[in-house]
Amino acid sequence: MEFKLYNELPNEAKSIRINVFINEQGFENEFDEIDKISHHILCFVDNKSVGTARFFKDYEKSSNTFHIGRIAVLKEYRKLHIGNKLIDFAEKEIKKLGGKKIVISSQVRAKGFYQKCGFTEIGDEYLDESCPHIEMFKLL
Repeated sequence: MEFKLYNELPNEAKSIRINVFINEQGFENEFDEIDKISHHILCFVDNKSVGTARFFKDYEKSSNTFHIGRIAVLKEYRKLHIGNKLIDFAEKEIKKLGGKKIVISSQVRAKGFYQKCGFTEIGDEYLDESCPHIEMFKLL
């Protein structure tokens, strides 16, 4: 398993996100302006890209707060704990950039996964494209 960091959204990450968020989960507005300011991570297994995530500095919150999002793993690779490893990799990179706090916008159905990764809920649930979400955070 190998992880690589990119400053632009790689085509492999686009493909994974289309597969998971659009085809599997039914989201429509997958790509946004944040992709242009994000660092993108790809996970490779046997030279095949199987997982992705992005992170960016969240200036709305504070200069040392980062946001991790768009964590997606192809269905056939989900038993390999790639999601956890993507978060670990992102945390290490965020620490290198001086990050002290990470915020995520979790689908409510996935909040247990993020709690196991050390995140805590903040505030009330809200809808994003009719899907219940909750904001969560972790201090580094």
